[in-house]
Amino acid sequence: MPKKAAVTKKAVSGFANYASPASGHTPKPVVKWDPSPNHASRQGERIQQLVLHNTDGPLAGSLARLKNPVEQVSAHYVVDRTGIIYQLVADSETAWHSGNKLVNQRSMGIEVVAWKTALGMTPAQEASLIALAKFLLDAYSVSLSKVVPHRSIKPTDCPGWVWKDDTVLATWKTAHLQT
Repeated sequence: MPKKAAVTKKAVSGFANYASPASGHTPKPVVKWDPSPNHASRQGERIQQLVLHNTDGPLAGSLARLKNPVEQVSAHYVVDRTGIIYQLVADSETAWHSGNKLVNQRSMGIEVVAWKTALGMTPAQEASLIALAKFLLDAYSVSLSKVVPHRSIKPTDCPGWVWKDDTVLATWKTAHLQT
């Protein structure tokens, strides 16, 4: 297995501590910027975790909710069933996704569009999620063990429409995110 090139860290489009693709790191997948006003400062906290969610509804309603100031909820990314990735909050900011302020400050929230009658992921959606997760894991030096379901932070079934339990998620992570 070839050795990775030395890490070249620089700030890129709101990506604090991002390792550029020129340094041999995973490139960022194409995303559509769709900003949410629901975010705050990371207050100096380093990104240490990815928290996976499911939207519990189709894209349009989910984006509307995640961008509605009254709802007081957001995520960094939403991965649609078409494979399009929407970024709502800059990586350098805190999204309000887990129900725990400190977890939010130290994590990235990723919503996967899925609900009761649209379970799991489409092939395009899964490919986009894998590319996004690999980029984030690499760019922020997050270990695979720190990719967690929302249900591990607070009592909820989320992301049960995508990964019914932690065993299914662990198997998926090993199969698709392990380098």
